[in-house]
Amino acid sequence: MGKEELEEYWNHVALEAEDFGKTLRVHKWKRAARNWLAHYTENKSVDFVFSAIEKYVKLKSNSQVLDVGCGPGKWVRLFAERGFTTTGIDSSSWMIRLAKKNTGKDTLKPVSYYVMNAAELDLPVDFYDMVNCVTVLQHILDDDNWRRAIHNMVKVTKPHGYILIFEAAPSLVFKRSTRHLRFRTMRQYTDEFRKAGANLTYWRATDLSFPITFIGLQKYASSFNRKVYYYFADRFSLLSPSFLSVLSNITATLAGLVDYRLGETPLRLLSVGRILLFRKV
Repeated sequence: MGKEELEEYWNHVALEAEDFGKTLRVHKWKRAARNWLAHYTENKSVDFVFSAIEKYVKLKSNSQVLDVGCGPGKWVRLFAERGFTTTGIDSSSWMIRLAKKNTGKDTLKPVSYYVMNAAELDLPVDFYDMVNCVTVLQHILDDDNWRRAIHNMVKVTKPHGYILIFEAAPSLVFKRSTRHLRFRTMRQYTDEFRKAGANLTYWRATDLSFPITFIGLQKYASSFNRKVYYYFADRFSLLSPSFLSVLSNITATLAGLVDYRLGETPLRLLSVGRILLFRKV
């Protein structure tokens, strides 16, 4: 997939995300089952990322944070709300437009957005206290661009600063790529970051519950598609929204017991999704 085609794809995702948000505001869950799985996966990522930051990074009030592949601005807003000066970049101009719209003016510290590709990062060297990158590198299909993105992220980080990534980084890869996703092992990530000048200091599993949530996430909680939230209610009248809400809640509860309690045990090696925290030398 070429650069222009990839940008067009993410612009389209941004438009779907914006449209999806409008749909939720209009319907307000009146016809659909409450999707606890979607809420669980959303909250889990925030809990795991900020837990790692609080334990190992300990950002200060004057810290500068860069969010690579910021999308509609969720992580930028979360960092800004916690009082950090935050910059978000994304290769999609539509994503940046949506991020600016979503951020608002009530953040505690300044927020900046730029249309920029991680493989062609044009930002100050040794400047950011932490770089945050959530499910972005796995979407860089070209290996050379993937390496450049990693080296650029390390380059703009201050000495002894941190780079946190949340990616599909299994111990073994059985399927190398899909149309929009490239699977690389955790070893590949750690080796490339070490070459760039950053060493792994902490990691945890994020989705040991995947066998539990797979069907639900595929059929019921797919992102950026409003049809999913109404799929069952619209097509299968025997499956009431209230029943589906209960089923979704039970599944999310079971997934939480697995992910939160076992994500830092030896069983973490079975997980595909992982949070990796690197420190620049």
